[in-house]
Amino acid sequence: MLLRSVAVPYARHVQFVRLFPLLLVLVAGAVDAEDATPRFEIAYATFLGGPHWEEMREVIAYPDGSALVGGMVKSSDLPVSKSAVQPRYGGDDPTAGHGGQYGGDCYLIRLGPKGRTVQAATYFGGSKQERNVYGMALDPQGNVVITSSTRSHDMPTTKGAFQETFGGGVIDIFVAKLSRDLDKLIWCTYLGGKSGETPRGGLAMTREGRITIVGSSGSPYFPTTEGAFQRELKPGGDCIVCQLHADGASLAFSTRLGGSKGEVVVGADADADGNIYLGGYTHSTDFPLTEGAAQSRLAGGADLFFAKLKADGSALLYSTLLGGSGNDFPSHPVTVTADGCLLGAGASQSADFPTTPGVVQPSKAGKDGYIVKVAPDGTTAFATVLGGSGGEYWLVPTPDADGNIYIVGQTQSRDFPVTKYALQSAFGGGKSDGVLAVISADGKRLLYATYLGGSDEELVRGFALGKDGSAYLVGKTHSKDFPTTKGVIQPRHGGDADAFIVRLRPSK
Repeated sequence: MLLRSVAVPYARHVQFVRLFPLLLVLVAGAVDAEDATPRFEIAYATFLGGPHWEEMREVIAYPDGSALVGGMVKSSDLPVSKSAVQPRYGGDDPTAGHGGQYGGDCYLIRLGPKGRTVQAATYFGGSKQERNVYGMALDPQGNVVITSSTRSHDMPTTKGAFQETFGGGVIDIFVAKLSRDLDKLIWCTYLGGKSGETPRGGLAMTREGRITIVGSSGSPYFPTTEGAFQRELKPGGDCIVCQLHADGASLAFSTRLGGSKGEVVVGADADADGNIYLGGYTHSTDFPLTEGAAQSRLAGGADLFFAKLKADGSALLYSTLLGGSGNDFPSHPVTVTADGCLLGAGASQSADFPTTPGVVQPSKAGKDGYIVKVAPDGTTAFATVLGGSGGEYWLVPTPDADGNIYIVGQTQSRDFPVTKYALQSAFGGGKSDGVLAVISADGKRLLYATYLGGSDEELVRGFALGKDGSAYLVGKTHSKDFPTTKGVIQPRHGGDADAFIVRLRPSK
C-alpha cells in the first residue's frame, strides 16, 4: 500500500506551522476522491541535537508506531533513559581537531508513535571516536544489533566475545547486541586486523539470528575462515564479508572479495535461505565475476558490482559489474525483495550510465542518482537514473507490499521532478534538500517525488516503512527553519548540524 501525501508548499517554519492545519483541510477538500495519486501528511517531525554535530542514519519501525533510530552524536546533552546502557557521552572532544577523527559516540533512541516521548535512549562508545551506526537490526528475540567503526581501545567488550581487544591500526569494526529496552549490553566485540577496518556496508541479519558484517579491510591479518571464497589479501584492499554467530563468540564464516585495484562493499541483505546479497564498487579489472555476468568488463574508473554469496561464504552464486565511463558509486544499503531481486541505489558520474529501455528516466539531466533492480539470476531487471540538473544521491531502496520502491537521499537540483501532491514542491534553499521518491516495481513510472528541507542543507540518510503504511525518514539538517511539529521532543534547532526524525502517514 502506498503512502499518501498532502500538497503543502514549504514556506518559512513559522508560516508552515501556522498554516499547516488549514492547508490540510483546503487541499483535502479539493482532491477528487477517485484520484489515486499518492499523498502523504506529516504525523510528526522533530530535531534531535545539541550544540555539536549530530546525524541519524538507521531507523526501524515497530508495529505500535514507535521507531528505533541510530546514528552518531557529538553533543553530551541528548536525552537518555534512566536505565540506559551508557547514560553519558563517552567520546573525545569534538572541537579537538578534524571532525572525522575527533568527537563522537554512537547513539540509539526509541521514540513513541507521536514523537513526543522517549521510550529508551542511550549513548554507546569508548573514549575516542565512534562513527555513525553503520548497520542496525533486530534479532529474532527483538534485541538490537549495531555495528560501526571505532578509534577507541576501551570499547565495553564482553567476556567470551570473538575479539575482546582492539586489533590494531587507527580504526576497528565493533559489533554489539543490546537488549530491546537499551538497558543491558548482551555482548560486544571488536572485529579487525592490524591495519584498520571499516564497516560502512552495515549488517544483515539471517532469520536464525546470525549477523553478517560487510565493509573493507587492507589488513593481511584480518581473520578469514577455512573454505571461504577468498582468504588472501589483494593489493589496494578488499571487501570483507563476515558472519558472526548469534552469541557474538565466533565466526560462522569470513571471506574477502576483491581484485587487484581495491573495492568497497556498502550494502548487504540476506534471503530466507541465508544467501548474502552484496552491493559495492570496484576499480579492479580482475574483480571476480561469474559466467554470464550482465557486464563483464570494467567500463570506467569505478564501476558498481552486485553479487550473491552462498550462505556459507564459500562461493559466488552470481557477480556482475554495472557502470559507465565515469565513476559510479553505490549507497547504503542493498535490499532483497520477496522474489529474490536485489535493489541498489546511489550516485553516478557517468554520462553513459547503462539504463534499460522504458524506465522512468533513461538519460541523465545532470549528476543524477540511479536505481537498479537485479533479477534473481544476476541480470539487470531495470536500471534508471532520476534527478534534475543539479545532482542527486539516492539511498535505502525499500519495497512496499506491492513492490513499489521508495528511495530517499539528497538533491541540489532546483528542477527536481516533483509530482502532484508533493509534500514540498519547491527547493527549500541552501546547498541541498532532502528528497523522497517512489517508483513502480518495474521502474517505468515515477509515482511520487518531493523535496524535504528548510533554507539550509539537508540529507535524508535512513528510511523505513511501517506496517500501517507510515514512512520514517531520518538524517541531518543545518536549517533552523526545518519544519517541526508541535509537542515533539525537540521542536527547535540545537546547533551546528542536528539530526531530524520525521514520520509520514497515509492521507485519506
